[in-house]
Order: sequence, then C-alpha cells, then structure tokens
Amino acid sequence: MMEYARYEEQEWQPKRSPTGGLSSNAIGWLLAGIAIGAGAALLLAPGSGRELRSAIAGGYRRTWDGVRGGISRGTRELRERGSNLLNFNRYRAKG
Repeated sequence: MMEYARYEEQEWQPKRSPTGGLSSNAIGWLLAGIAIGAGAALLLAPGSGRELRSAIAGGYRRTWDGVRGGISRGTRELRERGSNLLNFNRYRAKG
C-alpha cells in the first residue's frame, strides 16, 4: 500500500528536451526520412525527367498561387475588420 501512495503523490509529466519541443535528433531523423522518401519517389517515378520536372513546376505554381490567394484574402479581410472597428469606435466616440 505504501508504494501506491508514493506514486499517487507524483504527477506524471512527459519528458521534454531542454528547449521544450522536439529534440534536434528527432528533427534530424525526420529530415533524413523525408530525403530518403523523396529520393525513392524520384527513382520509382514512371515518367521521364522532363515530365517529372513539369509536374513539380506545376505543383509549385498551384501551391504558390494558393498561398498568394490566401494571403490576399486574409489581407482584405483584415482591412475590412480594421475599417469596421475604426468606424465603430468613431460612432461610439460621437454618441
């Protein structure tokens, strides 16, 4: 019974690296895995090099266009919210 009481007093905390996040070793293994997977995908790709480069470029363009569109929409929404907030504050100051 005494052993159980001792464990109940201690609250379990997961171990973390000194920086509080993933250790650099884990990040290194993750990057190594990504590099190996990308290399294997290139070696086993059914198309030619030209087709593969074209597909990668097209994917890059679509991704960049999506990011740019998202930033544009976010900027526009932020401006609208700021304008609404400014108008609301002006209205409250008058009344």
